Amino acid sequence: MKRCRRLLSALLALLLLSGGSVSVPSSILAAAASDAVSESAAESGEESAASSISLTVSIFENVGRRWLLSPTQLSVPDGTGLGSLLSVLNQYAFLEDVRMDGSEILSITDEDGDVFPANPSVGNNWIMVVNGIEYPGEEGLTPPAAFSDGDTVQLVYESGGTAETDLSAVSTPDRTLSSATGSLPWEDSYEYALTTGSSWLRANVQTPFALTVLGACGVTVDHRYLTQVLREISEDTSPSGTQLAQDILAVTFSGISAENFSGRDLIAEMLPYPDLGRIESILGLIAYDSNQYEIPTDALNSRSAMLNVIMAGQNEDGGIAQVQGEESSVILTAFALISLAPYRDDATVGPCIEKALQWLAGEMGEDCLFSDQQLPSCTATGAVILALSSLSVPLTDERFTVGDQNLLTALMQFYNEGTGFSERTGRDPDAEATGMALLALESQRTGRNPLV
Repeated sequence: MKRCRRLLSALLALLLLSGGSVSVPSSILAAAASDAVSESAAESGEESAASSISLTVSIFENVGRRWLLSPTQLSVPDGTGLGSLLSVLNQYAFLEDVRMDGSEILSITDEDGDVFPANPSVGNNWIMVVNGIEYPGEEGLTPPAAFSDGDTVQLVYESGGTAETDLSAVSTPDRTLSSATGSLPWEDSYEYALTTGSSWLRANVQTPFALTVLGACGVTVDHRYLTQVLREISEDTSPSGTQLAQDILAVTFSGISAENFSGRDLIAEMLPYPDLGRIESILGLIAYDSNQYEIPTDALNSRSAMLNVIMAGQNEDGGIAQVQGEESSVILTAFALISLAPYRDDATVGPCIEKALQWLAGEMGEDCLFSDQQLPSCTATGAVILALSSLSVPLTDERFTVGDQNLLTALMQFYNEGTGFSERTGRDPDAEATGMALLALESQRTGRNPLV
């Protein structure tokens, strides 16, 4: 409870930053460039503009040869340095405590309470490795004051002078973030649709799904929006299986561990949830993998149990249905592929994915559109794009192109200029279509699945 209260307090404080401070994406709600809080800015709902960068961060200690933080991708404000990065990890319970003197690390306490102090006199030191360059290193080599987009930042704790900064021999948990190759050019029109669509969603929809989408796309929300959605999740103590999975995603993409939210462990609530069906298992597995939550292998709803439920819905044609034998669904098949993507090297999962991909390719219509209920659908088309991104299948793949048309040009047919996306062409924007389109666009902008 104490940690949870601290997390929520920090969360709200960061969202009340004054206009001269760095704005905080809801995807990680990163450490601020200033500690100043301005109530007037909060009351007026003003937001300062700031771009974000993506870092891959890990912390390793060589004595026990273990990860204090396995390689994890974070979205943080541009200008983030070591101190503010560690502040993020501390505030959101990746670490229990961090102590620094200027730019030097004095000690780090991991989430289990183990303390790793720097004490050069006995050979205990903290080493930072940025893109393979070690700091402190050769004379005159100073660490960067701020990290750059795409940097890999490793912190290594050496004890007794026996550091090993080469981590290639260490078994790393599977946190691979799929990145498609041969991707389509990212055009200004896509960027404009992503920006205006995010603004429309934020202004018109306050749900866990919308919060997840905005967080996954690195879009800032004000404290009233965040508080409203999180309060609704907190007060719903008996959610359905589908809603519980959506709540886990929303909390996670607000920068809070779903294992410690308002005194509740949402992951623990999912583990024994009875009678999860196909949709619940798909969303549940995506939720588990959104932050690589540790799941007991003997749990009722373990990862393997959910995988079995998902694959059991595959029809002979390769598509996935809510009830095996019923008509395969494009949207359900696409979301199944998103959930199965991290396990595609498994001997059982791999063939299931290939059959589903072949079926999807056969379902594509004219102008590369996918349909739901026999009508061209923004949600279906966006879901297929996100599935392909999750599997590192480029949109230039000949199975998913028709002449000069591709899935991105197809998706843009549902865009309402300056606002959001509609489920059917020519209609007003709606929440589900806009959210799905934004995730699809973000996956192509970054070359990865934004729900990881």
